[in-house]
Amino acid sequence: MSLGGSPFMTRCLTCGTNATNLSLIPVIKSHAAHSNIDRVWEMSTYGAVLAFLKRTFHHVTSSEFFSEVPSGEIVNGTLSQDVQNLSFGDESLDLITSNQVFEHVPDDIRGYSECFRVLKKGGALIFTVPLYDYATTQQLAAIGLDGIKFFGEPEYHDSRTGGPESALTFWRHSYHDICERVSKVGFSARLADVTIAKSQQVPMKVIYAIKA
Repeated sequence: MSLGGSPFMTRCLTCGTNATNLSLIPVIKSHAAHSNIDRVWEMSTYGAVLAFLKRTFHHVTSSEFFSEVPSGEIVNGTLSQDVQNLSFGDESLDLITSNQVFEHVPDDIRGYSECFRVLKKGGALIFTVPLYDYATTQQLAAIGLDGIKFFGEPEYHDSRTGGPESALTFWRHSYHDICERVSKVGFSARLADVTIAKSQQVPMKVIYAIKA
């Protein structure tokens, strides 16, 4: 069902998941059709994408980001991972997925680099972020020696671990240069337009990056 035609307003009537999240699944299916996928990491511990991954692949790891908790440690039964400093070994994963995460990563380029490091050759990073029609990606905040520096009005999103309005937004990514940013670390990246329902007027753009 679609209310307003946008991906966020298009939802599955069965599970209530919006098209922003569901849009990863067709891209994952397309990639899996010509790839041998065994080990997968999803950057959250809930949602339709994780449920699909667990139904489809044998070894699926999920995690959350916990501030000041090193990657690889367990917090109340949940794995902690900071995408800027992953605990996974080199070339140990076949697929990495995430929904609306990288806008909250202080150094998103370092995060892409870490994903590239831990993926096997031919592996894929498939993810979404809010994308804007800006000439280039805009930085909203940065972490320095003196703390957080803001470039304009601070923006926060809800976080499963931190609660409402707890996740600081560091980036407003542009769909004009997001693939260039991801490709800086070695990926071959492109945007995949995904439409979940006929009534959805605006396709969701999914970043599909391959470690060639």
